[in-house]
Amino acid sequence: MRKEKLKQKDLIIPFCEGEAEINVFNFLKIVYSNKKIRFGKPQDLEGIKDFAEFKRKYNKLSRANSLKPKKDYSHVNFLFIIDNDLDDSNKIKDFILEKGHLIQLCDPNTEGMILSIVGKKQICSTDKKTFRKKCKVNFEGHFNCEAHKLKDSKLREIFNNAQIVQTNLLVLHDLFIK
Repeated sequence: MRKEKLKQKDLIIPFCEGEAEINVFNFLKIVYSNKKIRFGKPQDLEGIKDFAEFKRKYNKLSRANSLKPKKDYSHVNFLFIIDNDLDDSNKIKDFILEKGHLIQLCDPNTEGMILSIVGKKQICSTDKKTFRKKCKVNFEGHFNCEAHKLKDSKLREIFNNAQIVQTNLLVLHDLFIK
């Protein structure tokens, strides 16, 4: 069954690396969106380990979200929200930009970014895979939950002003607030 044609101007379909990114995106959209741009429901990429896996997932979602004829979808764009601690993060970023889509990298990753905002900066002193695990453990130790289970009240404390969003998530800031 083909999806209903989208003819709305300025529609962005977000694709998030995982549930934590979906949680942050949904919260920021509700709190900061200026309503000038319409967003589709965020879709979960269910993790990315390297460029080859990302490219397979990209091709699959491109087919699933077929936007043809092109003239009907000239104002529809994809937004990818992924962590910046993958070995292939820059390669993935270049690929996404080359395709004409938007990308928001969470630096170093969603958990590490949130910990840094609350004053618990994470320093990468190991390989990226170990660092990623360390950030998740430190996050759970500080917040007593995984990032995707963080409640809106806690997210409101963390992202308590537009300046924090601008500093840490510039692409989302520009989409929601500008």
